[in-house]
Amino acid sequence: MKSRFSAVVLALGMGLVCHAASAQDNTSNVTVTQQGNGNTAYAEQYAITTVTGVQATITQIGDNNHVGGLGGTSSGLIQSNAPIGPVIAEVLQTGRGNNAGLIQDNNGNAALAASARITQTGIGNDATFRQFTTSYAEAIIEQSGDGNIARIEQTFSGDSSLRSVQNGTGNQVTISQSGATYGGPNVTQDGDGNTASVVTVGAIGGGPSIVQTGSLNSATVVQNINGFDSGTAIRQQGMANQADTNLTGEGQRTDITQTGNGNLASVAQTGVPASLLGNFTVIAQLGNSNTAIVRQVGAGYNANVSQTGSGNYTNIYQH
Repeated sequence: MKSRFSAVVLALGMGLVCHAASAQDNTSNVTVTQQGNGNTAYAEQYAITTVTGVQATITQIGDNNHVGGLGGTSSGLIQSNAPIGPVIAEVLQTGRGNNAGLIQDNNGNAALAASARITQTGIGNDATFRQFTTSYAEAIIEQSGDGNIARIEQTFSGDSSLRSVQNGTGNQVTISQSGATYGGPNVTQDGDGNTASVVTVGAIGGGPSIVQTGSLNSATVVQNINGFDSGTAIRQQGMANQADTNLTGEGQRTDITQTGNGNLASVAQTGVPASLLGNFTVIAQLGNSNTAIVRQVGAGYNANVSQTGSGNYTNIYQH
């Protein structure tokens, strides 16, 4: 118990020391390294107005370590209200049952103003990242192992880049993006039983791209588009994969490729009646007993479905 309490105080202390030092030497850096089991780290960098910006790195080696509250109940690394320089955050965890929570909020307008990366190696790890009102935002979660969970939420950010990479069995990714200008989520999963869910609202351009390799994968995309440059691409390879997409707005594109048996691709598109672009879907399925369902309403009706195998089913509705 004593060692765990000391770890928390160390992290908080380093954060406060760096905050105070920023006014003197134009730097704000937090570095925390913990080795062992059951450690906890917290750090906060707030309202730092240095040209060089703020940077924080937390490294934990061991099992059941936490950056924030247990199970992501609270964020352990918070960077907010830095209006000038770049904001950089990195969390590295190695072991079992670790969790990391990270928040970047209301940071500046410089190129690549906010960059965050969470890297977890092991089994049963959990990562949660939230990014609000930040221009030129980048968020990356990389997990290697079995049963990992990743959550990314980004709201009212400019040019953005979101990416989650998982390698293992039974992984889950949930990404929510609202009010972004360009860019979009990018999910890659390698293993069995993976699940990916992406929701983007109000983006002018860009779009989700999900790649899954293995069996029993499931990908769900909901995209509300405000501009002409947009698209959704889902690639699945394995057995019993399922891809569901729901797109609303202008300049839509859906490109789904599935290789394996028992695949299901479902696309629902609602375009703008005055638009000359509107709905466009390409589905290619290889195997037996595949199902392709396309619903297009609005304008720009284009649906192309290719199925190779036996017992496949296609249903296309344009209205």
